[in-house]
Amino acid sequence: MTFKQSLLLGSATAVLATASAHAADLPGKAAPAEYVRVCDTYGAGFFFIPGTDTCLRIGGFVRADYTMNTSPGNRVNPATGVNYLGTSYYDQAYATSVRLTLNVDARSNTEYGLLRAFGQFSAYRGAFSNAINSQALINSGAGASPRASAINLERAFIQFAGFTAGYSASFFNFYQGDVQFGGNFAATARGTTVLAYTAAFGSGLSATVSIEDSMYRRYGNGDSWYGTVGAPGAIMGSSLQRPLSGRNGLTYAGQQIPDIVANLRIDQAWGSAQIMGALHQLRDFGYAGAVNVPTARAGDKMGWAVGGGLRLNLDMLARGDVLWLQGVYADGALDYAFGVANQGGDREGIWGAGNLVGVNALKSQLRDAIVNTALANPQIQTTKAWSLAAGFRHFWTPALRSSIFGSYSNIDQPAAALNLYDIKYWSVGVNTIWSPVRNLDLGLEVAYHNIRSRTQAGGIPIITPSNTPRGQEGAWIGTVRVQRNF
Repeated sequence: MTFKQSLLLGSATAVLATASAHAADLPGKAAPAEYVRVCDTYGAGFFFIPGTDTCLRIGGFVRADYTMNTSPGNRVNPATGVNYLGTSYYDQAYATSVRLTLNVDARSNTEYGLLRAFGQFSAYRGAFSNAINSQALINSGAGASPRASAINLERAFIQFAGFTAGYSASFFNFYQGDVQFGGNFAATARGTTVLAYTAAFGSGLSATVSIEDSMYRRYGNGDSWYGTVGAPGAIMGSSLQRPLSGRNGLTYAGQQIPDIVANLRIDQAWGSAQIMGALHQLRDFGYAGAVNVPTARAGDKMGWAVGGGLRLNLDMLARGDVLWLQGVYADGALDYAFGVANQGGDREGIWGAGNLVGVNALKSQLRDAIVNTALANPQIQTTKAWSLAAGFRHFWTPALRSSIFGSYSNIDQPAAALNLYDIKYWSVGVNTIWSPVRNLDLGLEVAYHNIRSRTQAGGIPIITPSNTPRGQEGAWIGTVRVQRNF
């Protein structure tokens, strides 16, 4: 090898060595970016949470409602300047509300089946916002602040291997006013805390047994207040004195047995059908004897309810057409036949019967039972009720749909009751919704609500403090809705 060749070879070797040294100083290759991936296992809108096998969907809507009503129950007595009922409701025929609802749905497959967590809450501003999803206010008759804000947790539950645990719709529920503004379309039907197991038998047939918090299902109050000094309901020391049971109603004692609910359901291409039943404990707090203190308790009793529902998909008329039918009978468990969880949320607030409190103080005059203290051995006597509901939705075009709906309820409170009324309530309505673009709904609904009440002697109730006979009243409610779904 010549000197010239040796020099060239040495130079090349040095260059390669220098390049290798510089390469060794460079950082390793960056890991590829982990982009969000679509998860099509559970339907549209799901995506994988980066770094996990969990699929997540985020959804909800923003809504604005503008409502007019002709309710006489909201009028002020011109002679006294106060509301006919002496409540905190205002004399207004026009009301507005705005609502933001957000939900998250997380799902993943396991060796035991689907693992799911679902949560939903709403932020609400408008008239009577405190009454939304508040059964305590429904039962107590308490008023609500106008133009107030509220945040409500509407759903929060976990499903795994057939079990459901958390705050969910009751497994008694079937039709929930799905085609009307005052039903699920207005607000998620009021729920309850459940611990349930669902067994699937194939071909869409399933059966569920659920234990549910009975506090969400109570209609109860009392005759009088215990204590030795002060006016009824006065604050004695640091606590409000409790009302006592009697012929004006059962005052519930603490919960010992949760409601026991069961259903048998089938879901197939033609639609769905369900039969359901519930047991509800009536546990007396005590009644007023010779002195204004609790002296005894009536024995506990079990209320109950049964029902059935049918949902028919009528795609042969137009894609998306549906017919709902439901009937419920309750004995000592009034909420199952008349509460906002079933047959639509039209029992309260600005959408329905809440406007008709002028007839019978509906929010405070209903009881699951009374305690008949006129008997030698006081006994719990129950309220019996039955209800029917139906709804039909038709798509004129993919962007234009209309619905017609109605319900009827008959409530017979015990014959021994004092100052509690028998009630017949019915409603009927129509709506039309236009979706000019996807996920935008512009709707108009008109509904009529009617309540007829009678005393236990068959007479017309006299409402105080106005001493006004109010045996029957009706109200028209019209609502314009703008809603953006996502």
